[in-house]
Amino acid sequence: MAISNIVQSWLFQGFQIPSILFGIFTLYHLLMDRALRNALHNHVIIAMVSVGLILQFFDITALAYLLRTGTVLVSTRTFCVAWTFIRSIGIVGTLNLVAWASIERHILIFHQKWVGTKTKRFFLHYLPLVICMMYPGVFYFAIYFIVPCPITMNYTKLGCGYYSCVLITPSVSMYDTVVNFLLSPFIIVIFSVALIIRVLASKCRTRQRIQWRNYRNMAIPLLSISLLYIIVYCPPFFLYTAYKAGLTQIVATSYYSITASLDYYAITFTPIICALSLSELRTKFKICFPCCRRRRAAVGPQALMMTRTKAGPAAGPIAAIATIAQ
Repeated sequence: MAISNIVQSWLFQGFQIPSILFGIFTLYHLLMDRALRNALHNHVIIAMVSVGLILQFFDITALAYLLRTGTVLVSTRTFCVAWTFIRSIGIVGTLNLVAWASIERHILIFHQKWVGTKTKRFFLHYLPLVICMMYPGVFYFAIYFIVPCPITMNYTKLGCGYYSCVLITPSVSMYDTVVNFLLSPFIIVIFSVALIIRVLASKCRTRQRIQWRNYRNMAIPLLSISLLYIIVYCPPFFLYTAYKAGLTQIVATSYYSITASLDYYAITFTPIICALSLSELRTKFKICFPCCRRRRAAVGPQALMMTRTKAGPAAGPIAAIATIAQ
């Protein structure tokens, strides 16, 4: 059973405010703290949260209004083109960023020498981040503004139906589906699972926890975001791939109709996941919001029983240290 438009509208708006607040909180602390700002593993998170905030302010607001009223927020061609353009770049760009983060974590954890110099960092860190956002911008700019599109605006549809410009040419439509929407989810799943396997294998091989403690601040936020996308975003697109491959659309029709409208929640919950999974931000969050601190039970004064031990070669501070070490 599909979710009604009114319920979807209130759900989007209900999660929109917390997402914006967490996004501003995350960006403020990541950008204001020099150590967090310079950490390579935080740059892709900053990019994802920034794009997510733009979508929350513009795309989600317009979408919630459309679901609630049945018409677009501003019934003009300029608004419809801008909405479709921003939405397309934001969704595809965020997918690209999460996919690249899934790959980059392997480099930052297991191959740090690859980003040991400024030149290597430029080509293996900064340039991919720029490409992740510039590629969908160039692709959709060409589709919406350069290639002629004879689509008539329908002010009762998402983006006024202007996204249909991508679907006019079958080859462009297939390229957009495979490269922009299906490739990234596969990369996220494969490289996230591979990261978990490599971390566990490394711990079992060295039998030390030091490595995981050094790199868990890199791995945990990424794995949390990847898990969010795997649960919320990937199932409808994998099912869509199965339909394109020949699976009859009778299979899981109700499930697809429900999950197809939940892909926005991956972007909505990303700032919240980032703020709660980064240990530095989690500490700052508890300081800013004392009500979220875990209350400890009051402990009253207790009497200590002092007993005399026998003197011997094992007695004294050395014995106490040895006992604690065990």
